[in-house]
Amino acid sequence: MISPEVLARWPHWQSDDGGVVLVNADCREVLPVMEPGSADAVVTDPPYGVDFRAAAWDKDIPSWFDITRRVCTTVVFTTAPTTLWDYPQPDWVLCWLRDAAHSRTAQGGFCNWTPIPLYGARKFPVDVFKSHGMVDGQLHKAIEHPCPKPVKLLLWLTTNVSKPGGLVLDPFMGSGTTGVACIRLGRRFIGIELDPGYYEIAKKRIQAELAARDGKGPLFEASTKLWEPTP
Repeated sequence: MISPEVLARWPHWQSDDGGVVLVNADCREVLPVMEPGSADAVVTDPPYGVDFRAAAWDKDIPSWFDITRRVCTTVVFTTAPTTLWDYPQPDWVLCWLRDAAHSRTAQGGFCNWTPIPLYGARKFPVDVFKSHGMVDGQLHKAIEHPCPKPVKLLLWLTTNVSKPGGLVLDPFMGSGTTGVACIRLGRRFIGIELDPGYYEIAKKRIQAELAARDGKGPLFEASTKLWEPTP
């Protein structure tokens, strides 16, 4: 995980058992002080650099990839079809295919797929994950984030790149979906988020997920059992 001395530099929260650590900071400051090879997998959703809804955080792709691979060589993340080439050649490219998606492309049509570059020696039995855009939207309406990813997408990715008890790192935690998936799968988790508002949303979500796991409270979000995608 991250040593207490290092954590003390930034606002942070840690679960009672130490299995979850959340840091409110710029990952470009945190990653260089983590031990090389200290994480088992990186599962994340970085800014795409496509000026999404004119958001300031999506103007450019931050310089995160090289310093992240220093911490872990197994990396999987979502990106845009037009920004896949801004990264080194991956070992494979997975696909998130979503029917009835309502995101517009720069050409004016609808984008129904997202490339997922995979780095590291991990083999997915199937390299396409299918979901339904409208169902995804309804399941995550309560989450105050502009583009939360479906929990089941992160369950699929995390299952295939890590083992139970392994440590998963998300340097762009956002609303905390990777953390939720890790708790459900029995993985340890480090989440880093720069925005204080999204950090608080992720913390609340993950704390509720831990409470539900331990039988101390209801789930924070709607059950993902409302619909089962075909892998």
